[in-house]
Amino acid sequence: MAQLDIWRIQAFVRLASLVNKLQGTVGKKDELVDNLIRVLSNLPPRPTDKPAYVGLFSVTDVKVGRQGAATRLQELVGKLQGEVNDKDGQIDNVLRSLSNLPARPAGKPPYAGLFSTSTMLLLTPQQILAIAPEASTSRINALTPFLNRTMVEFNVSTLLRQAHFLAQLAHESDRFNALEEYASGEDYEGRDDLGNIYSGDGVRYKGRGLIQVTGRTNYEACGKALGVDLINNPTKLSSPDLASRSAGWFWSTNQLNGDADNDDVRTVTRVINGGYNGLDDRIHLLQAAKRALKV
Repeated sequence: MAQLDIWRIQAFVRLASLVNKLQGTVGKKDELVDNLIRVLSNLPPRPTDKPAYVGLFSVTDVKVGRQGAATRLQELVGKLQGEVNDKDGQIDNVLRSLSNLPARPAGKPPYAGLFSTSTMLLLTPQQILAIAPEASTSRINALTPFLNRTMVEFNVSTLLRQAHFLAQLAHESDRFNALEEYASGEDYEGRDDLGNIYSGDGVRYKGRGLIQVTGRTNYEACGKALGVDLINNPTKLSSPDLASRSAGWFWSTNQLNGDADNDDVRTVTRVINGGYNGLDDRIHLLQAAKRALKV
């Protein structure tokens, strides 16, 4: 089941990326995406007189509709559970269509041929709680699916990478208890280096996420990468989903998998922190993570 769950996450991530790349007027591929979202959301079929996305998002601009579809697909990650089924087959078919690939060969299960076999392990709430036992159990239960999805999306794919990633997140987020910084953000007001050029930007774009994204410039870059408008919706970054994915984006953008492979906690800390603040605690958490994950 773990392999199927990983393939499902990879499929949704790729679907959202491919929808964001669609161009031109609404077409057959948009209809396939609309129909897939309806199936996955247990909604009635699209009325034949309705263009794609109109009935889903109450929009007439196809570009806005595609953005809504990509966001909805990200939200649907993890909704598909259990054994492989017809919905997996439909996801596979839409992926192949959007990628201009041949139809799935007869007798091949969904996703086979689209994604390679992975040896990655999906983690349990109990493993993450073992790293940070001070964390709220309900918070960890809520975060775990999104942390797993993030680690698949950003190739945090070995136990050593996962240990470093989770140890740093635990430190940065006060043992996963703070998805946004406790301070008001007023200290960031007028910080040109963060892109805070308008009144109120300091508070508006305060640190949010499990590795705190801070400032208008970083919110814009993160939102563009994740396909979410964070400039107009900054508090979304403190949701369990985007708090996790933004940390994965930061980790990947700064190529920290390589430093984790080298078991280099000092470099990982310096890149995240800008210095070595809290290094002893980060090392303590890394040791706990290695024990929990049996690294």
